[in-house]
Amino acid sequence: MFRELLGDPTCAMETSSTILAIRFPSSTLNRFLSNRTDPSMSTTQDSPGTPSRLVAGRYPAPGTDPIADKIRERRGERGITPLDANLLHFPAMAAGYNDLLGALRTGGRLPGDVRELMILRIAALNKAAFEWIQHEAIGRTEGLSTGQLFIIRDTTTPLPPMPGMLSALQSVALQFTDAVTRDLNFSISLGQEYKAEIRKWLSANTQSASAEDLEKTVEDIYVEACMVVSGYNMVSRFLISTDVDGLTGKDVPWPLNIQELDIAVPSYSPTDKEQTHSIHTTILQQKPKSSPNARYAAPEWLLFLIPSSPPLKCGTTSPPSSLMATWPPYRSRQFNIILHDQRGHGRSGLPSVPNNSPNDPRKTTIPLLAQDIQALLLSPTIRELIDGGPGVITPRPLHSVIGVSQGGAAALAFAALQSNPESGGGILLTKSVVACDTAAKTPAGNKAAWADRVRLVHGDTSSSAGDAEPLSACLLSRNATVPRWFPSGSPIPHERSDFVTGLVEKTDVEGFVAGAQALGEYDLLAGIEKPLSDTPVDRVLLLAGSLDGGGKVGQGLRNLKAEWEFGWEG
Repeated sequence: MFRELLGDPTCAMETSSTILAIRFPSSTLNRFLSNRTDPSMSTTQDSPGTPSRLVAGRYPAPGTDPIADKIRERRGERGITPLDANLLHFPAMAAGYNDLLGALRTGGRLPGDVRELMILRIAALNKAAFEWIQHEAIGRTEGLSTGQLFIIRDTTTPLPPMPGMLSALQSVALQFTDAVTRDLNFSISLGQEYKAEIRKWLSANTQSASAEDLEKTVEDIYVEACMVVSGYNMVSRFLISTDVDGLTGKDVPWPLNIQELDIAVPSYSPTDKEQTHSIHTTILQQKPKSSPNARYAAPEWLLFLIPSSPPLKCGTTSPPSSLMATWPPYRSRQFNIILHDQRGHGRSGLPSVPNNSPNDPRKTTIPLLAQDIQALLLSPTIRELIDGGPGVITPRPLHSVIGVSQGGAAALAFAALQSNPESGGGILLTKSVVACDTAAKTPAGNKAAWADRVRLVHGDTSSSAGDAEPLSACLLSRNATVPRWFPSGSPIPHERSDFVTGLVEKTDVEGFVAGAQALGEYDLLAGIEKPLSDTPVDRVLLLAGSLDGGGKVGQGLRNLKAEWEFGWEG
């Protein structure tokens, strides 16, 4: 426009040492101003959203601006979006952008789920909330599940994701997007791997074609993928720098509704109202069907038992749990999930020393961990979530309680606590239990092993947690604990084992000592209130990795199954 003005022979310029002034006809001035003031008002055909804090969006009336009209044609019912309104400050770019993004979205052959996966990953990496909000619904339409969206949104857990969560093509597309977006750590080998997966996908989904034609198409789709990542990186940066829809600095949503709660529970006796502590709980709930960004709603619940989840501040870029990216179901069946930090871990502190238990001064035992779960599930807040509202006469049981290692022992202890409502004995809180890599009692010799680990933490023979040194706990985690989880021959990539090691090293020392003392001496076969074999829980699944404990853990669970008198699934 300024080139047009300066080239107008009727214009004149006056200069001084400090001022450059331009005089031009009033008709030119009026045209210049009208093009930049009137369009700021949106029409009923547009979706103006929240005003940007940096630029006023432009919404030309229909029929007054061919570029805006073309954008409306591409957008359909949404009309001009806040993104378009900011782009219209640069009309030539707005026109080119409309053509470019239209080609990227609808002009190629890249599978829709892969395209949306890459776009959503860029939104998560670049903290572009507007981009995520617009494309989550499209991603679901293209077939991405809640679990897959969770992986895409989780930018903390190292790639590649665990096998089975994404297709091979989706997985390499995710890694490709990170390499080009996060730190430009791209390699030719990664590009070749991406092309190889495209080739496999084409071969499986295309009728017979010559090798030459197939290779040309592979290269075409690979270049398209490169342009999608490059183009939407441009989009995300424009969204942020012009504060589209007022979302700059806002958190990128998660594909689940997330709540964090601190639930007060009795520390020792279920009837003791004096000694209590709080259990930090995270709720992951499927978005309701009424949500425009949801396809599924899940009526059933799972409760996972791990010692702790990494810290989460609701709505931040941190994942609800960096270890749980593999948990949200990714097939057709969907669940809601309850996570909690066991006492002494994460943000669940240890209670004070028990007042009335001179025979067992421990702050944590396996039965007490089970009691915490029971109290948590009976709390009014959690009951209302599971039952779908307050005042339900017959509480709804969980689909399953799932625990690993210490959590597996706690899950078995929880099964032993359950009562059969048909016998007038109370409430059955779960239909099934899954216990992984655990045992029903402390194996022979393990009491001394756990005592040695406690001494290693303290650095001497002291039994006082107050003498603990955090560095000792880090060394213990690295040298004694983690190698048992990832033994020689484990298929887990080192990026993920290193990541888990880093999480374990952050364990609170006193919490570790309390947990070690709990694992050092327990026996669920003798029962808590009744023998474990008398549990009314319908189904129990016992799982162990083939390499765990050199095969001893799996054999122990086989023996446990054989000892019980009813049909366990193991």
